[in-house]
Amino acid sequence: MTERGFTDVAVQSAHAFRSIMQAMARPGRVMLLDADIEPPAPLLPSAAAVALTLCDFQTPVWLSPELDNERVVHYLRFHAGAPIVAEPQAAQFVFTTAVELLPQPGLLLQGTHEYPDRSATLVIQVAGFGATDVELSGPGIRGAEHFGVAGLDEVFWSAMAENHARFPVGIDVIFAAPAQLAALPRSTAIRMLESA
Repeated sequence: MTERGFTDVAVQSAHAFRSIMQAMARPGRVMLLDADIEPPAPLLPSAAAVALTLCDFQTPVWLSPELDNERVVHYLRFHAGAPIVAEPQAAQFVFTTAVELLPQPGLLLQGTHEYPDRSATLVIQVAGFGATDVELSGPGIRGAEHFGVAGLDEVFWSAMAENHARFPVGIDVIFAAPAQLAALPRSTAIRMLESA
């Protein structure tokens, strides 16, 4: 496979940015992101589009062991200019997969009350969105939104509920599935469901 980034950076990055912002504005709502790029495996095109849109030479990136290979590192450095760091605690963007042991959200950059934007964004590659795990409420949600992600368990959702309790500090999460994404900002409250 030929590795390829955005061929029309202005148009494609604007399209991806709009999808990402819509996902952040509507937590738990699955958005289409059919990025016409070809990143090296196992980096998904949706996760790569997030990196190429939001990361640059000033945004340190950490890659989990499954994603951390020479081709992925070169791709992100070449197309985004992003520095790759050795520890997740030093990264503004943390890329991982749902099948790996996820970094503990409380150990990632949390921002401060003066500068809450100086926090990490956790980008999790997932197989897809499925059975309802949790109920979401808060800004951008009318009433409540039922939401589920393949491969994530109660331990993850409990950690996300604790993350919300630290608001306005804490991390934001983007779930990247093939041709889709969804987001979980730190402002979103999470309630575990009995059937989860």
